[in-house]
Amino acid sequence: MATLDRKLSMPEAGSRLSLQAAAICYRQRTGSVEFLLVNTSSGKWTFPKGRIEPSLSASESAACEAWEEAGARGRIETEHFAVYLDTKRTLGHDNKSREIMIAGFLFEVHSTVQPEEIHRNPTWFSPDQARARLQEARAPRYASQVSSVIDAAVERLIQKNRLRAGTARTSARRALWGHAR
Repeated sequence: MATLDRKLSMPEAGSRLSLQAAAICYRQRTGSVEFLLVNTSSGKWTFPKGRIEPSLSASESAACEAWEEAGARGRIETEHFAVYLDTKRTLGHDNKSREIMIAGFLFEVHSTVQPEEIHRNPTWFSPDQARARLQEARAPRYASQVSSVIDAAVERLIQKNRLRAGTARTSARRALWGHAR
């Protein structure tokens, strides 16, 4: 499995590599998590993503993409947790593509509506289903990178839930100690 580089830096000057931001949209259900993926114009499944707007931060740009492509509203983390490579078709050339670097931001979805880009077909998937969909129609190099974002997101959510549970236990203990004194 590809290792995800957590550093985010602009591609080198003169590089044809462009930087984009993705919203890794998720919702937690009792005992499980689901990821919201959208279709590209070529039919591949992907995370809502796009260029980083000059007037917005990378996370704000990713949140805008979640709204435009998936109709998702929620809370996005300000720091990316994953960086991966993928390809994008070159405009006007169905058989040509270019490599792009994408920073992934965890986005907890609170609600969804019909997206502005109605052809995107936003769909919820379990982690295993999302990994499989993200690997379809991609070269192995890119398939492993984009699908491993799901693993990184699940691990991050496990850590966040442990932290929340630990904080709740600590708060409960402090409350009990406060009453016992």
